[in-house]
Order: sequence, then structure tokens, then C-alpha cells
Amino acid sequence: MRQRVDILKGSLGKSIILFTLPIMLQGILQTLYNSADLIIVGNFAENGDAALSAVGATSSTYNVMTALFMGIAVGVDVITSFNHGRGDNERVKKTIDTAVIAGAVIGVIAAVIGFIIAKPVMVLLDTPEEFDVLKNAVLYLRILMIGVPFSMLFNFCSAVFRTAGETNKPFKYLVLSGLLNVGLNIVFVAIFKMGVAGVALATVISQILSCFLIVRRLMKNEGLFSFRFKGIQFSWRIFGKMIAIGLPAGLQSSAFSLSNMFLQSGVNSFGKDGMAAGTAVNTIEGLMWVTLSSFGNTATTFVSQNYGACNLKRAKKSAIYILLITTVLGIFLGATTFLLGDQIMSIFIRGNLAALDYARQRYMVTFPIYFLAGIMSVLPGIIRGYGSSLPPSIISLVGACGIRIVWVFTVFKAVPHMSALFLVHPLTWIITNIALLINFIITYNLAKRRIKNGKQ
Repeated sequence: MRQRVDILKGSLGKSIILFTLPIMLQGILQTLYNSADLIIVGNFAENGDAALSAVGATSSTYNVMTALFMGIAVGVDVITSFNHGRGDNERVKKTIDTAVIAGAVIGVIAAVIGFIIAKPVMVLLDTPEEFDVLKNAVLYLRILMIGVPFSMLFNFCSAVFRTAGETNKPFKYLVLSGLLNVGLNIVFVAIFKMGVAGVALATVISQILSCFLIVRRLMKNEGLFSFRFKGIQFSWRIFGKMIAIGLPAGLQSSAFSLSNMFLQSGVNSFGKDGMAAGTAVNTIEGLMWVTLSSFGNTATTFVSQNYGACNLKRAKKSAIYILLITTVLGIFLGATTFLLGDQIMSIFIRGNLAALDYARQRYMVTFPIYFLAGIMSVLPGIIRGYGSSLPPSIISLVGACGIRIVWVFTVFKAVPHMSALFLVHPLTWIITNIALLINFIITYNLAKRRIKNGKQ
């Protein structure tokens, strides 16, 4: 496999952009495909608004169920990048073998747990039973669980490709699987009238395809970044390090999703119109989030490899460049979506003035300063690149997630207004970013001391 981007040398700004662009497009395309799901189910399913609400009600729950396990892929990224930077090829090979096996097994465990707890969680979130919203939400979620092992393995393999500086292959595979997803959506929902079940089934089939393609590519590769069942070297020690680094990242991601579940319960209190509005705004925020958070993946890889190579100056410069790019891009995206908010929302909730009003109350609070969310997604990636995973996770858990949960039961309870519910977002972004910035400074100084003392 030819390495497309040299992370350890060359033009840093150009390398960051070339490396991040496929990751960003991959996330954007995935979100757009999900948007296509929503548009198709909203327009072609029987009782479209109710079907749209059912799909939207599951998003936070699905993220919680998978984020914890997906976070371990961060451990794959950090360990593989660090050892590649050090030139320890034997350890890189063991990490790849361990990642492939772990991704498949962890995915199955996550799927089984998700299937079992799907209905209790949706009931706990007060998902309404009228118009079969609860019934369809549970059905949709349980079908999605079938695809979790394939999605998990795809993410673990993508981490391996990132270490090699090759981000184009995962992107291409996602394009193919996404096109299949959209085509199957139309067939299952518009023609066969399968409703939310059709949308979920199309997603699972596309996840199987992307997983098959990336594993097949990894098995065909020659050299260091390849995988063979023959002579496989699973390492419990490396797996333990993956857990030690990735689990805090997963806890952070799942906690964010958990806090969003509590926010979703607040959205559900506004009924079908509020839920439709929430689904529309979540889709746009999801696009902005994957665009900006893609630089978090880049930060982990660039910082970790250069730190492994003892090039602390380039690691620090990478972090600064990535933060600046994320901020500028975040300001542009936030301003654009704010100015075009009503027109964008109308794509999903045409003719529903009540839902549009709910959407407006929310996006006017979050869109203008969404760049702060981007910074909050990048700083933990930088810090983990230096091998420190637990502190940024704790900061995010307390600074963002804890405050959001308390907010739902205090401020929102006192002022049950959609804008009041989402005022908590900018508040938590500011508080968490300040704490993460302090953590970054401390982590960098410790890394500098370790290199100086030869204890890296």
C-alpha cells in the first residue's frame, strides 16, 4: 500500500489537509446518506412525520450503544501511529492483527447488548406510543444492531489505514456502500413500502459491503500494513493498551450521546412536531460535527506519530495548525447555516410551520458559535496523541455531559422552552474548552520532560 501522506516530514499544512479531506468527506457522506434515509422515510413511508419521528428518536440511543465500543478504535490509532513513528514494525503488525480480531468480537458484544436494551431505553426516554412511534423506533433500532459488528470492524480497519497515511481507501468504500444504501432505501421504502424497517435494512446491507471491502483490501496489501489469518498474532498486552487508551475515549463519546439522550427526552416532550424539528436540526449539526471532528482524528495520528519519532516540535506545530483550521472552518459553517437556517430546515419539514418554529428556536442558539464544538472535538484528539486518554475524557464527562444532564432537570424544567433546552450547548462548550486547553498545556510539558529524560 503506497503511503499517500508523509506524516513525519514535508509541508505540514498541506499534509493535514490531504490527510483530513477523505476522513471529512467520509463523515459528510455518511451523514448525507442518513439524511437521505430521513428524506425518503419522511416522504414515502406511510404517516411520514411519525416515521421520521421514530427514526429521529433512536439517534442518540444508537450513538450511546455504539460509541463506547467504537472508542477503542482510538486506541488502535494511537498505538499503531506511535509505534510506526518509532519504527517498531513488529509491534505495528501485532497491533493490526489484534485490532481486526478485537473489532469483530467487540462488535458482536455491542450488537447483542443493544438488541436487548432497545425497548427499555426507548420507553425510558418517553418515546410516544401514538402513531406507532415507539413500536417503529424499537424495530428500527434492533435491525440496526445487526450491522454494528460490521461497522465496528470497518472503523478499526480505518484506523490502520490512517496510520499508513492512506485515508482514500475507506472513503471510496463508503461512497460505494452509501450509494447502495440510498438505492436500497428507495426500493425498500418507496416501492416495497417497508417503512422504517426498510431504511434500517438498507443501512445494515451497506455496512456489510463497506466492511467486506476494507477487510479484503487489508488482506490484499503487501508489507507492513496488511492482515493475514495465517500466522495471526493476537496480543493481550496490546489489546489491554487499546482498552486503556480507547475506553476513556469511548466513555467520553457515549457520555456525550447519553447526555444528548436526556436532551432528546426534553425534545420528545414537545410531541411529534418537536421531534421532527429535532431530527432536522440534528442532521445539520451532525454534518457540521463530522466536518470539524474529522480534524480530531487527524490530530491523534499526527501528534502520536511525531511524538513516537521524538519530534516534539512538529507534534506541537501539528496541534496548532489543526486548531486554527478547525476554528476558521467552524466559524464559516456556523455563519452559513445560521443565515440559511429556515431554507435548510424546510428540506426536512416542508409545510410543517410548528416544527419549523421549534427548529428555529434551537438552531439560533447553537449554529452561530458551533466552532466551539469543533475545538472541543479536536483538543482531546491532540491530548490522546501524547498517550494521555483519561484526563480529557474526565474533563468532557464533567464539563459537558454532567452539566447537560443537570440542566435538563433544573433549568429546562423551570423554563420548558426549546431554546432554553439548548442554551446548555454553548455553556458546556466554553467551560469544557477552557479545561481541555489547560490539560493540553500540562500534557505537552510532561511529554517534553519524558523525551528529555529518555522515558518516552
